[in-house]
Amino acid sequence: MKNIVVLFSTLAAASAVHAAGDTYILNGSIYTKQNTWIAEAGVAGISDLYKEQDDSVVPVLNFGYHGDDFNVDLNGANYRVYGTDSDQVNIGVILTSAGLAYDDDTSDFLKGMDDRDLSVDLGLNVDFRLGTGVISTYFQHDVSGAYKGYIAGARYFDIATIGDVDFVSFAGVMLQSKDFVDYYFGVNQNEARANRPAYTGDSSVAYELGYKLIYPLSESWNLTQSTQYTRLGSDVADSPIVDSANQWMVGATIAYHF
Repeated sequence: MKNIVVLFSTLAAASAVHAAGDTYILNGSIYTKQNTWIAEAGVAGISDLYKEQDDSVVPVLNFGYHGDDFNVDLNGANYRVYGTDSDQVNIGVILTSAGLAYDDDTSDFLKGMDDRDLSVDLGLNVDFRLGTGVISTYFQHDVSGAYKGYIAGARYFDIATIGDVDFVSFAGVMLQSKDFVDYYFGVNQNEARANRPAYTGDSSVAYELGYKLIYPLSESWNLTQSTQYTRLGSDVADSPIVDSANQWMVGATIAYHF
């Protein structure tokens, strides 16, 4: 794994609220066009999470099927177990990832560090519809044996249609367990160097703010543009391998629905 896969997921949990356009929120993700297949490609610029990180521009690829209750694509899979598009409360199960991984090729500063693997997380989201917005709560636990901990949080999403553009704004807070922090941001004694002291973190809270724009080019094609700011908690930001507490992601994609 030469690149950081994802910093923190921008396509986060919410219930089935539809905009005036084709954008809707369901089972933990922002989607466009229900009951279709999707092929998507683009590029994103990301802040350096780790010191001396090699790649700050990464490809964004996605392929999968988005249905009424079940969705599966390269971001994961989810299934709505309670509720409908018109209900105030939706409950879904999610199969996803914490979105982080690295090896010593990710950064020169990480040379001599053991690899950190991409996790597989199983979780639950409970979403509360409020007009055009959603308060979404989620909990996911590593079931792959990578970091062996959990991530939990809440986000507020709002969908607005401005002309032909669907605009989804969001803000959230995320709790990362001690196991998560230690695995991805800790430095073991055998990994310590003069400029990289041993480090053991504790559970940490991060804050998120961002938006996604969806512009339809035709019945089948969409352009998207996403921006997210994340403020890392002190137990992550104080790690000797972390570059900055302030993290940005800016990306754009083109998607085909069929």
